[in-house]
Amino acid sequence: MSKQFVVLGLGKFGSEVARQMSADEFEVLAVDRDPDKVDELKDVVTRAAIADVTDPEALRSLGLDSFDAVVVALGGSLEESILTCLHLKDIGVKQIIAKVMSPQHERILRKLGIGRVIYPEYESAVRLAKHLGFQAVLDFLPLAPGFSLVEIAPSEDIVGKSLRDAEIRQKYGVQVVAIRSLVPEQWHLVPDPNMVIKDSDVLVVIGKDEDLKKIAKGSS
Repeated sequence: MSKQFVVLGLGKFGSEVARQMSADEFEVLAVDRDPDKVDELKDVVTRAAIADVTDPEALRSLGLDSFDAVVVALGGSLEESILTCLHLKDIGVKQIIAKVMSPQHERILRKLGIGRVIYPEYESAVRLAKHLGFQAVLDFLPLAPGFSLVEIAPSEDIVGKSLRDAEIRQKYGVQVVAIRSLVPEQWHLVPDPNMVIKDSDVLVVIGKDEDLKKIAKGSS
């Protein structure tokens, strides 16, 4: 059975989340109070509904407690976001994922017991800073305070060497968890230590941010 998700709020962020999940063949219920926004997605998602998500009775009528997760993608009002999350907790929704607009918003939702929050503006800013600061960093994912996963282009001094001979963990204190070959395109998860690194490869590396900065500088 396909997983079932709900997206509450169909602004740019919420609409894109709904579209992407539908493209991945999940069942998606998209909800907004604006009929025009709902109309735009009615032929894309499994079901689209017009409702005021700050109204607990409107939320209950949608049967949200049977879904795998609810994404709260409200972007206009801090109060609306908090009220909606409170109502979802009362209904008994299994998993709530909420978009936040500020660190204060995040702290409030975490105190309410919302386990997962998304801060698109902050995450975009961090990614941009990493890209600009270190040319070798192709992508960046924070995992926990002080720890991240990055995709980097290999430096000239390790191209042509095996993963073992490159001694990346010994030199930088980070771990290569995967290699993405671009020619031909192929993923190597938990790569063989004898795999030879090519200049067209992308290294997926995990470690402390301070150590990742060192390897990024060494690869730029």
